[in-house]
Amino acid sequence: MTINPLKVLCSIDYFLPGFAGGGPITTIANMRELLVGGVELAIFTRDRDLGATAAYGGIVVDAWTKTDQGRIFYASPDMFGVPGLKKITEQERFDLLYLNSFFSPHSSIKPYFWARRNHKGLPILLAPRGEFSTGALSQKRMKKKTYLTVARNLGLYDDIQWHASTAIEKEDILRQFPTATAIHLAEDPVKAGNDQLWRKELQSIQDGTFNIVFISRISPIKNLDGLVRILATLSFRVHLDIYGPIEDQGYWRKCAELIENLPSHLSAKYKGPLAPEAVSPTFAAYDLFAFPTLGENFGHVVFEALRASTPVLMSDRTPWKTQSTGVISALPLSDIDGWRAALERAATRTTEEKLKLRDATRFYAANYARNSDAICSNLSMFDAVAGQKRRSEINANTVSTKNLKERETRR
Repeated sequence: MTINPLKVLCSIDYFLPGFAGGGPITTIANMRELLVGGVELAIFTRDRDLGATAAYGGIVVDAWTKTDQGRIFYASPDMFGVPGLKKITEQERFDLLYLNSFFSPHSSIKPYFWARRNHKGLPILLAPRGEFSTGALSQKRMKKKTYLTVARNLGLYDDIQWHASTAIEKEDILRQFPTATAIHLAEDPVKAGNDQLWRKELQSIQDGTFNIVFISRISPIKNLDGLVRILATLSFRVHLDIYGPIEDQGYWRKCAELIENLPSHLSAKYKGPLAPEAVSPTFAAYDLFAFPTLGENFGHVVFEALRASTPVLMSDRTPWKTQSTGVISALPLSDIDGWRAALERAATRTTEEKLKLRDATRFYAANYARNSDAICSNLSMFDAVAGQKRRSEINANTVSTKNLKERETRR
């Protein structure tokens, strides 16, 4: 008997070819590719990137587009949310609804209420994607706190299952919903990439230079201003290049003012957003990725740096931990002296030391990807969430197949 892949309707604000939406895009793209044959993630998403005023070029809007990894429904502004989901589910059935946000009005909140009211038999899996971290909840704090309080008091979300990418995120979920029992721990899938891709960049390293990079959304939670403030305390020459979409113009103006007031031996330059395929090659041109984020549920950008052989200095508010080899240094944001010392150690490495550390970083990334159980854990999660609904359909299919064979035998 052939069992068809699970049909998962995946609602997410932004997806490929977009990139400004950050890590969740990479997570779902990797998941789709690695789970092909076992799970079809049919993507329901916006027809444009974060901050864009026009749809992507060359796409079909408000209809399914077939790709090698499954289908994508690029919804126009009027269709994104309940209208589009209603249209889709009137045409076919899915094994579960997969929401990739908790606070997004159109990709999660309204779809949750709609499904709860109109599709009571449809299992719902919700991935908060780091929205319950302390750092994330500190942004727009009162609005988020109010909704969470109302949700708990009314027993909302008691009827769903949760996807936690890490043990830390599972704790974050339980902190907000202490009675949640169906929390599935399935790590985000990653791809190591091609080691040879970065070789040319490694040859450009010279003694006496210290170039660091920040690649992320320009948003308060990523804490670029905190990085610039730390740099301002250094006594040696440093250059910082900044890449990423400006999500918050007011916040960027604050960062730009700090950059303008840096001492003369320090410099920083904003170089715009990067397409996904350019992220790791860009990382490879720098000595260090500095990432003082306020919180990440996983941090795909960290892995992008590691697979490009670029060591990472970051906050301790992610699942990534300090490695004795030096490939990752995770420090509290309050430890300014520790950050200064780490930056000075990185700046004074010789070319030979930098190359050895890059080799160790590339090895760490390849080993991490090789030993990940993401495929198995995600397949198990989707199968568990589909649960009785899926098993009942499989049993019905088995019975139908058996009856058909018996009829053909009697003929």
